[in-house]
Amino acid sequence: MSSPSLALPSPQDRATGLICAVLCSIGLGLAVALGRVAFDGGTTPLTVALCRAVFSIGFMASLSLVMGQSLRPPPGAWPHLLFLGLLFSHMAFGNIGSTKYIPVSLAALLFFVYPPIVALINTVLDRRPPGILKVSAMLIAFAGLVMMLGVGFEGLDPRGIIIGLTAGLACAINIVWLSRRVHGLHPFVIVFHQSSIAAVVMLVLALQMDELRLPDIASGWWGLGLIVILQSCSIPLFYLSIQRIGIERTAMLNNLQPVASILGAIFLFQEFLAAERLVGAGMVLGGILLMQWSDGRARRGMS
Repeated sequence: MSSPSLALPSPQDRATGLICAVLCSIGLGLAVALGRVAFDGGTTPLTVALCRAVFSIGFMASLSLVMGQSLRPPPGAWPHLLFLGLLFSHMAFGNIGSTKYIPVSLAALLFFVYPPIVALINTVLDRRPPGILKVSAMLIAFAGLVMMLGVGFEGLDPRGIIIGLTAGLACAINIVWLSRRVHGLHPFVIVFHQSSIAAVVMLVLALQMDELRLPDIASGWWGLGLIVILQSCSIPLFYLSIQRIGIERTAMLNNLQPVASILGAIFLFQEFLAAERLVGAGMVLGGILLMQWSDGRARRGMS
């Protein structure tokens, strides 16, 4: 999701923005790593996503009211918010849910393919040649993804691969649609409505699939609680960082998110990436960094 960057009034605000961006990335990354703790404790991906959505509804409503933001969108925004909420449902479910079937580090990196997908979608919609540097960056990122998965997905549960990749695809479409079709709404209000729609979707699916189960041991409750708090608190930090340091720097620091997931998986589960997947992970992150650097250079050239 994007939001217009504001002028940077002081070094203190810049420092605050940097801190918010780093904490946001670490929080979202650690939430992914904690998914397995919650699932091993007896709960399910749909239950985790539902609890997170319900908590986020109250949290975003409170923040919006404190900031004087009305929660009522204009009538023409409702179809867009409904579509965004459906995408948000799968984002909330898939980003954590894929860790039930595949390693945490791989799940985090699969979801993080959304930046090159966003670049690809925007290139097609704008009918503008992306340039050699950007094409190279996208090819590097996708080649790294192929290397991480390996030929035939040996040893990997296809369910985790599909959930992780489609969650990243949903995130990419959500970002593009939001930036092109929804204007004039505060981000907290958008997240409130997305969370409301996601809560309904998750509740219906959990009841229909008999997947509404709370943890039955203490570690599961800790995992569930920390995921809900980390994800819900990290989103406001993301937008606060955009306001203070701009979307470009925030996006660059957001690359810490999969790194935090990988380090969390190493600490919690002693889960290390195999050599070829480590190289593939480096290619994905390197391609994303190169793409963001190319975009930043292009924007500076136009200004």
